[in-house]
Amino acid sequence: MKQTLFIIAKSPLGELIIGLAFGKLSKLLPVDRIKETNKILAFKHPRPYWKEHILIVPKKAIKSLTEVTDADLEYISEAFQVAREIIKERGWKNSDFTIVTNGGKRQEVPQIHFHLGSGPTLNI
Repeated sequence: MKQTLFIIAKSPLGELIIGLAFGKLSKLLPVDRIKETNKILAFKHPRPYWKEHILIVPKKAIKSLTEVTDADLEYISEAFQVAREIIKERGWKNSDFTIVTNGGKRQEVPQIHFHLGSGPTLNI
């Protein structure tokens, strides 16, 4: 089911529904939740790149970093607050971790999201 949703999210249909899904229907998404606030959903990546790979997604339709408006900044700020909390809770503060967002052709899903990873990369 998770793989099917990931495939849909990457499709043209996904562009129409992805913002709605995270914004209004996030409680229904079948994901392994790590942390959730009124503005952010953090969950385990369905296809991890790192041993521990978490997606941090605003609960507002924001297609990409280049489309962030001043009104969206509270969501971006909260995404980084959630990332900071996860890093602290998981004891990553003094170890290696990465936080990244993709854009342009590297962004597969038309919803801004941040990848938070720790540990070795996995053989993909």
